[in-house]
Amino acid sequence: DGQATVSEEFTIGDSTYPVGAQLESVFNFDVFRATYSYAFLQNERLRLALGLGVYVLPVEYQLDIQTTGNRTVAEGADVTLPLPSIAFRGEFQIIPKLFLNLSVDGMYLEINNFTGGLLDGTVALEYQPWKHVGIGVGYSGLLVNVEGDADTDYPGGDFVGRVRVDYNGLLLYGKVSF
Repeated sequence: DGQATVSEEFTIGDSTYPVGAQLESVFNFDVFRATYSYAFLQNERLRLALGLGVYVLPVEYQLDIQTTGNRTVAEGADVTLPLPSIAFRGEFQIIPKLFLNLSVDGMYLEINNFTGGLLDGTVALEYQPWKHVGIGVGYSGLLVNVEGDADTDYPGGDFVGRVRVDYNGLLLYGKVSF
């Protein structure tokens, strides 16, 4: 959420907003993911797997602009988008108890007036002091780009606008497997 006062005149579509207009913005974005992968190659030192998954992305955004005596909502949406994905997983044992893990999930689809793309990747170094417990450090990134029109048949794609989210960074984690 954010607030600001316009210091320079600007235009959105056919509307021009003057200096001094008050802006209020909201942007909420969450990611829920479920993936199943099957190892097509596996031995004591290597595991390679392919899989299918689904990402569920609740997205809310809104821009309110208030000028003297007039309030305008320029853009906004509150939708939940399901995005299917394909997955690749790789685990490589470097030395006993130390592993290099790679994962990439991705998808792209165009349906009617909806376009969605997603790329999610992680590379990590994981230490497993015990058989079912690990700790790791890695680098992770996610890029999501969705564009919708109210006249689409895609579930959750009944919004007008474009949302692009790109984030990446350091990943520290603990793992328990069974």
